[in-house]
Amino acid sequence: MSTLQPILKLKVDELFLYWLSDPDTLQDLRESLKQISRGENVNALSPSNTFQYKGHGGSPASPLLRTGSPGTPPPVSPPPMTTPSPRSPRKRSSSTRSLSNSLSRSQATKLFHEQRQSSNNSKKPIQIPQFYFPFGKPLSKQENETVLQRIKHVFNTLPENKAYRNQMEEVSKACKCPKYWRIPLFLAADGEHSGYVTADMFITMWNKLIKECHDDASRFFRLLACPGNRYITADDFYPIIQDVVDSHPGLTFLQDAPEFHSRYIHTVIARIFYCINRSWTGRITLPELRKSNLLSVIALLEEEDDINQIAEYFSYEHFYVVYCKFWELDSDHDLYIDKTDLSRHQDHAISSRMLDRIFSPGTVLSPKSVEEGRMSYSEFVWFLISEEDKKSPMSIEYWFRCMDVDGDGYLSMYELEYFYEEQLQKMESLGIETLPFQDCLCQMLDLVKPRVSDKITLHDLKACKLAYIFYDTFFNLEKYLEHEQRDPFTNTRDPEYDGPEPSDWEKYAAEEYEMLVAEEGNPDQQEMSFQEAAEQLDEIDYPDDFEPDDDEIMAVEIRQKASISELPQRNQWVGNGTPGGGSVRTDFSL
Repeated sequence: MSTLQPILKLKVDELFLYWLSDPDTLQDLRESLKQISRGENVNALSPSNTFQYKGHGGSPASPLLRTGSPGTPPPVSPPPMTTPSPRSPRKRSSSTRSLSNSLSRSQATKLFHEQRQSSNNSKKPIQIPQFYFPFGKPLSKQENETVLQRIKHVFNTLPENKAYRNQMEEVSKACKCPKYWRIPLFLAADGEHSGYVTADMFITMWNKLIKECHDDASRFFRLLACPGNRYITADDFYPIIQDVVDSHPGLTFLQDAPEFHSRYIHTVIARIFYCINRSWTGRITLPELRKSNLLSVIALLEEEDDINQIAEYFSYEHFYVVYCKFWELDSDHDLYIDKTDLSRHQDHAISSRMLDRIFSPGTVLSPKSVEEGRMSYSEFVWFLISEEDKKSPMSIEYWFRCMDVDGDGYLSMYELEYFYEEQLQKMESLGIETLPFQDCLCQMLDLVKPRVSDKITLHDLKACKLAYIFYDTFFNLEKYLEHEQRDPFTNTRDPEYDGPEPSDWEKYAAEEYEMLVAEEGNPDQQEMSFQEAAEQLDEIDYPDDFEPDDDEIMAVEIRQKASISELPQRNQWVGNGTPGGGSVRTDFSL
């Protein structure tokens, strides 16, 4: 046979491997190798030394290959015993049979498929249990049925089996969801169009929800996100936070000031995205939501009546501080501030070069804000939190984006020198002893300890735990001088305080809120104190050696204080009072 058919060739290869793995064959090969190593001749394989092919049952089967006519039938009885070959010292079994004629193609194909099927049946596939559940681990059918029975029971107790918006709390509890999930559940069941939700409408929505989403994070994400979206936008949070404003016991005083609702809601949304949206896309994904504590904070709203005790996202005191700071900078009160307005923050504390970087494309503002050259209120929330708490991961990323002038992901020595030059000029103008850049650079490299000596990465700043000192050194002179003059023992924590350490933002917001409440509480007395101080300064007889420059500086300071004292006069307070002891300012135009 000059060429073998493909199926027959596969069978020949299989038989060859079977022959090669036969114990008798291995013994013959070993003996032959020993003869060759001794220099003896090895005779060719005789026809009597061919091997038998055995079927799966262990009994001899018909040989598959034999030189001769294909029509020759296999022998009925085994061939007579012959003298064994010199290379085979052991005698063959009497049951040894020589190879017969090859099978036909149909027979070979049938035998090949039978053996392959038998081999597949003998190998059982390994079942690996599922270990990744992107939408949560599925619950048992019994648990889902129990929830459905509770939902039906709640609707049966309602008039006409309909749940209106103010009746969704019981339905939410029947679903084992927090109280403030009620509005997203109401809207998901298409209650906005009809004004109510029937049992059939809600159960249809709920069955579809639990079929795809199996844990709280995935269900909350699906309830808030628009159909087909794989992300949550800022507008998706508006209904649930509006419900918090309308019903939370700690925000009842806002019911008399509806003009504050929008600003409070935008502040909360901005803080949520600041803490959760680590990808800087303006869209929260399901993995980002899982990594955050937003769901636990929303659940805590139901248990805590004092909204200010929930420092994360929802604190009214924090909102009040942010809004007052923005109102002071927004000179035309159009809810936007430009670079000139922002430069007045904390009495020109931020360097002008850093302000240029904030309003540069590709840093921290949206393309629209960069094009218009102004910062929105939500973007100011990010700025203020980043400025007052440079220890948080998001704040470190915020200022790293601003200092990375060329956008290569590293802070080079050139970029550090670019920002430090303005700090040197300010210190020289104030008569403060300056530190050369080379010395400052050595201090900062020792502080950060970068993995590569000539450039600093974002990972280096997060790992050093002292990024706030690093940043203040290069663009906030006032805080830099505070770090230089601070007593190292002032950071020692009170051993009697067992609670968690408040963040720098929480400390700043608490201090500013107390100052704002004190200023607004006694505006006349504060203004009188400034006027009396100015009159006393005018009556002082200064020595002759007092320099004129100092007189001018003192006069400027008096005028600044007087202008500051006028601020509470235009910010009148009305209302029943806030949880922190103040009242609501309602003269802000929205």
